[in-house]
Amino acid sequence: ESRKKNWWLFGETNPKLRRQLGGLPRYIATVETAKHRLFQFLDATILPDNMLVAIASADALHLGILSSQVHSLWALAAGGTLEDRPRYNKTRCFETYPFPDADSGLTASIAERIRTLADQIDGHRKAQQVAHADATLTATYNVFEKLRAGETLNAKDKVVHEHGLVGVLKSLHDELDAAVLQAYGWADLTLPADVDA
Repeated sequence: ESRKKNWWLFGETNPKLRRQLGGLPRYIATVETAKHRLFQFLDATILPDNMLVAIASADALHLGILSSQVHSLWALAAGGTLEDRPRYNKTRCFETYPFPDADSGLTASIAERIRTLADQIDGHRKAQQVAHADATLTATYNVFEKLRAGETLNAKDKVVHEHGLVGVLKSLHDELDAAVLQAYGWADLTLPADVDA
């Protein structure tokens, strides 16, 4: 009905999202369809388009949990695909996701550790992107995944590894994954070896 009356507008506003983001200095976002499931903080002045999944939280605890391998594996299993790329369906991947709580093992100190690591990861990626145009998120995480798999890096990968400081990023992610596993009471597991995707 709104489009009939306002046919001259490109689309519709999203008042519910605007209310949820109101007053937040930043929010969490991920691209709906992407090779790598990455979450990052966006400044509140950036309005998301329809291809971004926006999460109305400025808490780095949420960013950290969403950035973990635990959530990535969940999203791969629960979400769909577009061609060969994973698709993050917010109703299946986010709204049904069981965040850790005090009953699962999330303590104040673990929560603070996750917050710290999430902010470090977000800041690290943004700093490297500013410093080096070739350290895009896709290029960085292509190299990151090769490191994780123990694959040999080619010459181009080595440049991205250096410019993106991918070894540092991997260490931060490894620490984050360990902290998130602790938050779920799964400190005895390792990812992805002990998880059946």
